[in-house]
Amino acid sequence: MKRLIAIAIALAIFNFPVYAQGREMLSAGQVVESDFIKYRDTIVIEGKVNGDTFLAGGLVTVNGEVTGDLFVLGGKVNINGTVGQSIRILGGDVTISGPVGRNVLLLGGNLNVTRSAVIGGSLIAGGGNLDLSANKIGRGFRFFGSRLYLNTTISNEAFVVANQEFLLGPQASVSGDLKYTGQNEAVLEPGATVAGRISFEPQTKDQQYPRFFGLKKYADIYQKAKPLTQVLDLLASFIIGFILLGLFSKVFEKATNAMENRAYGSFGWGVIATLLFILVIILFAITIIGLPLAFLLTLVAIFISYVAKFILAFFIGRKILLPKFGERRGWAMILGLVVVLVIGMIPFVGNFIKTLLSVFALGGLVLAYKQPEIYKQKPLPRRGRPKKIK
Repeated sequence: MKRLIAIAIALAIFNFPVYAQGREMLSAGQVVESDFIKYRDTIVIEGKVNGDTFLAGGLVTVNGEVTGDLFVLGGKVNINGTVGQSIRILGGDVTISGPVGRNVLLLGGNLNVTRSAVIGGSLIAGGGNLDLSANKIGRGFRFFGSRLYLNTTISNEAFVVANQEFLLGPQASVSGDLKYTGQNEAVLEPGATVAGRISFEPQTKDQQYPRFFGLKKYADIYQKAKPLTQVLDLLASFIIGFILLGLFSKVFEKATNAMENRAYGSFGWGVIATLLFILVIILFAITIIGLPLAFLLTLVAIFISYVAKFILAFFIGRKILLPKFGERRGWAMILGLVVVLVIGMIPFVGNFIKTLLSVFALGGLVLAYKQPEIYKQKPLPRRGRPKKIK
């Protein structure tokens, strides 16, 4: 149920610029005896929430207490109060200065965990820069980003990917092993201690990816097992395609009909929709407040492109089977997915062709719903026994 609520908030964020104007304030002394869900330009929590809290806004500040989990999507986020369970934050500029009962997940541009913060569980952070000076981290620590300043006590091992710079301050203390990779070795200031072993995997600028302590070995294993994974992926696609075709048959009918009757128009609208998505995502991404929206729009774009693959497969399979075998929806989906897979395996140009065809399918979907009165399709014929005439 909690995940469904989180998804609902994520979808609601797309209306944020229009419907989320203003300020939301939970004053000191106020107590909410349930989950708390809000999205506004500015959100300030001074009171207490006895439940999980879901917040989305340009400026989000929590000075009060949240007894459950805290989920935040925001431009500038300040967590100064107490969180009883876990924190998950996606933001542009994030600061945590209060105690957290369990785990913390941070994704953002600039991340700061101050000396007054105490994290009972583990900390996983990803972003551009992290200044970590928490009083204590009760379990392990993971960081993936450009620059890290580590000046805290970690009661377990630490794993760090710091591409540009990694500095351990005088109060840094790691109880377990420290494993890190990057272009430069870490700098340990006087007083910094690591009880376990320190392992450094250098990352050169010409590497396609950092080695991540044996990652290349696993990548080689994956390459050897790639044919098997492709078969499993195809089988999973069959199942997903059947489900989508069963649940949204009218969507597939309208889109494929638009693709057949207005091929050039479908491709043109596909290009327009793709460019608009890219442009809007870039416009949101260049502002700190818009970063969460850019992230969500990217997820939506990935989902739509994924659905377009099945529409394309259904269109191709149907074009092949319909003239000789009549309407075979399920077989059309299977055959189409196999054809799409084979196209993607063509050396050099396969993925490019598949991308163009997916844009074509996306345009068919847009065009079908842009002018539904033109592309409304009659029900597809179904096979069955003829009725007896009395």
